[in-house]
This record gives sequence, C-alpha cells and structure tokens, in this order.
Amino acid sequence: MTIWTGRRDRVARLRDARANPHTAAGERVPMRQSTPVEVDGIFLGAAVEHELGVRFIAVDPRVTDMHQSIWPNFDYAKNSARQLYRSNRSFPST
Repeated sequence: MTIWTGRRDRVARLRDARANPHTAAGERVPMRQSTPVEVDGIFLGAAVEHELGVRFIAVDPRVTDMHQSIWPNFDYAKNSARQLYRSNRSFPST
C-alpha cells in the first residue's frame, strides 16, 4: 500500500496548491517588480520583471508592436517603448 499512500500525499499537495496558488511547497512566491512606462503623461504600458529579463505589456495602440516583447532590463524596455511611441505619433489613439 505504499503506492496508494504516496498517491494520496501527492493528491493532497495538489489540492493545497490549487487552493492557494501563491504558495509552493509552503513558501511564498515573491511578487514581480513592474514599472509603468509613460510619455508626456500618456500611459503606454508596463515593464514587468520576467525570468529572461523584462517583459513589456502594451496598453496604448501606438506601441502594440512591442506587446509581450522581452528586453534585457527596464531601461531598454522603457526607452524602446518611448521611441516607438514618438515615431508613431501620427497614429490616432482610440
């Protein structure tokens, strides 16, 4: 019956993980750092910490070409979004 006992333990751990997805093996998962990206008071999106660097989440239609792109650090993501926004200024916002 050791197989059944092991299986029962795994089912219990899965049930606990589903009940509280923010914990893994009893430890708290740290919150990811994010930074808003704006130009002249217009919110373009957010630069969010990612395993591979920084992911840009676009909100403004003028920077949707960058949506979900990954950058080496926050400064690269912010500067690239600002540059793309400035190059697409003629595009009307919705």
